[in-house]
Amino acid sequence: MDDNKDSVSMDLPDRTKPDGKPETGAEKLKSAQVSKTPKASKERKPQPAKKEKTPNVPAAPIDPQSMFKEGFLKAVYNEKSSEKVITRFPPEPNGFLHIGHSKAIAINFGFARYHNGVCYLRFDDTNPEAEEEKYFTAIEDMVHWLGFTPYKVTYSSDNFDKLYELAEKLIEEDGAYTRRSSFRKGVRKVQPDPDMHAHIGTDQQKNLWLSFEP
Repeated sequence: MDDNKDSVSMDLPDRTKPDGKPETGAEKLKSAQVSKTPKASKERKPQPAKKEKTPNVPAAPIDPQSMFKEGFLKAVYNEKSSEKVITRFPPEPNGFLHIGHSKAIAINFGFARYHNGVCYLRFDDTNPEAEEEKYFTAIEDMVHWLGFTPYKVTYSSDNFDKLYELAEKLIEEDGAYTRRSSFRKGVRKVQPDPDMHAHIGTDQQKNLWLSFEP
């Protein structure tokens, strides 16, 4: 039995023990048996169950006309319906439009379109010092970009003479009167003047109007 161990150990590689001495035949055989012992397999952790993917359900199509079919815009039309709807979008051409203007454009132009009416683009150009041609162009381009076409482009300044004549007519008919205004630190403040109330004569009111300097 010992001879068999020695014959087997002769085929095993020589190893050195920690104390520096070579292993005997029996020690070689024991080391070989230990090295051949299969390692215990690690237990695999259970894999989490795969979540089922929620099917992609397409969203319901958005009706761009719904804002005119319900809500306050529907109530506005029902309150005073008309066969011919006319609206206007009146921006001041003293700067570029912002996101809030898009809502006003959609309401004014969209409301008219929904009711087969028309919408004017009326520039409120009453402050020449702050207005530039690039703002006029940019505003009109934005209206077209949002999908609308003005029925007509008009300007408040074209009506200044007419407005002036109407103001005079109102004064003559005692439908309006003149008041002085004062400018203080950039803020316009109306100061009532007892001598300029409606009880004074029409001629005097008209003279005050003609001499009025804003």
